[in-house]
Amino acid sequence: MVRSWHVANLTVAVLLAWAAYWAALPWLDCIRAFHAIVPIGEPLRLCTFGFGLPGFQGPLGWNLLAGVLYVAAAIWAAARRR
Repeated sequence: MVRSWHVANLTVAVLLAWAAYWAALPWLDCIRAFHAIVPIGEPLRLCTFGFGLPGFQGPLGWNLLAGVLYVAAAIWAAARRR
Protein backbone atom coordinates (compact mmCIF):
# COMPACT_ATOMS: atom_id res chain seq x y z
CA MET A 1 0.00 0.00 0.00
CA VAL A 2 2.81 2.41 0.84
CA ARG A 3 4.54 1.84 -2.49
CA SER A 4 1.36 2.56 -4.46
CA TRP A 5 0.92 5.76 -2.45
CA HIS A 6 4.40 6.94 -3.46
CA VAL A 7 3.70 6.13 -7.11
CA ALA A 8 0.44 8.08 -6.94
CA ASN A 9 2.23 10.99 -5.26
CA LEU A 10 4.91 11.03 -7.94
CA THR A 11 2.29 10.80 -10.70
CA VAL A 12 0.41 13.79 -9.31
CA ALA A 13 3.64 15.80 -9.05
CA VAL A 14 4.60 14.99 -12.65
CA LEU A 15 1.13 15.89 -13.94
CA LEU A 16 1.22 19.19 -12.04
CA ALA A 17 4.65 20.02 -13.47
CA TRP A 18 3.30 19.23 -16.95
CA ALA A 19 0.31 21.50 -16.30
CA ALA A 20 2.73 24.27 -15.25
CA TYR A 21 4.46 24.06 -18.62
CA TRP A 22 1.17 24.22 -20.53
CA ALA A 23 -0.11 27.08 -18.38
CA ALA A 24 3.00 29.20 -18.99
CA LEU A 25 3.41 28.23 -22.66
CA PRO A 26 1.67 31.32 -24.14
CA TRP A 27 3.99 33.58 -22.13
CA LEU A 28 7.05 31.53 -23.12
CA ASP A 29 6.05 31.67 -26.79
CA CYS A 30 5.60 35.42 -26.55
CA ILE A 31 9.11 35.84 -25.11
CA ARG A 32 10.60 33.57 -27.80
CA ALA A 33 8.96 35.61 -30.57
CA PHE A 34 11.35 38.53 -30.00
CA HIS A 35 14.78 38.51 -31.56
CA ALA A 36 17.97 38.54 -29.50
CA ILE A 37 18.68 42.10 -30.67
CA VAL A 38 15.80 43.52 -28.60
CA PRO A 39 16.75 44.26 -24.97
CA ILE A 40 15.12 41.71 -22.66
CA GLY A 41 13.22 44.33 -20.64
CA GLU A 42 10.88 45.25 -23.47
CA PRO A 43 9.66 41.72 -24.27
CA LEU A 44 9.24 40.94 -20.57
CA ARG A 45 7.17 44.08 -20.03
CA LEU A 46 5.12 43.59 -23.18
CA CYS A 47 4.43 39.88 -22.66
CA THR A 48 3.74 40.13 -18.94
CA PHE A 49 1.71 43.33 -18.75
CA GLY A 50 0.64 43.93 -22.37
CA PHE A 51 1.73 47.58 -22.60
CA GLY A 52 2.80 49.24 -25.77
CA LEU A 53 1.49 47.62 -28.92
CA PRO A 54 -2.08 48.29 -30.01
CA GLY A 55 -3.79 45.09 -31.07
CA PHE A 56 -1.48 42.94 -28.96
CA GLN A 57 -3.10 39.87 -27.43
CA GLY A 58 -2.95 41.33 -23.95
CA PRO A 59 -1.16 40.64 -20.70
CA LEU A 60 0.08 37.09 -20.28
CA GLY A 61 1.30 37.55 -16.72
CA TRP A 62 -1.64 35.51 -15.46
CA ASN A 63 -0.40 32.53 -17.46
CA LEU A 64 3.00 32.89 -15.83
CA LEU A 65 1.40 33.14 -12.37
CA ALA A 66 -0.67 30.00 -13.02
CA GLY A 67 2.50 28.18 -14.06
CA VAL A 68 4.26 29.22 -10.85
CA LEU A 69 1.28 28.04 -8.78
CA TYR A 70 1.30 24.68 -10.57
CA VAL A 71 5.04 24.31 -9.87
CA ALA A 72 4.47 25.12 -6.19
CA ALA A 73 1.68 22.54 -6.05
CA ALA A 74 3.93 19.95 -7.73
CA ILE A 75 6.69 20.57 -5.20
CA TRP A 76 4.19 20.32 -2.36
CA ALA A 77 2.71 17.09 -3.75
CA ALA A 78 6.15 15.53 -4.17
CA ALA A 79 7.42 16.59 -0.74
CA ARG A 80 4.43 15.83 1.46
CA ARG A 81 4.23 12.70 3.53
CA ARG A 82 1.19 10.52 3.94
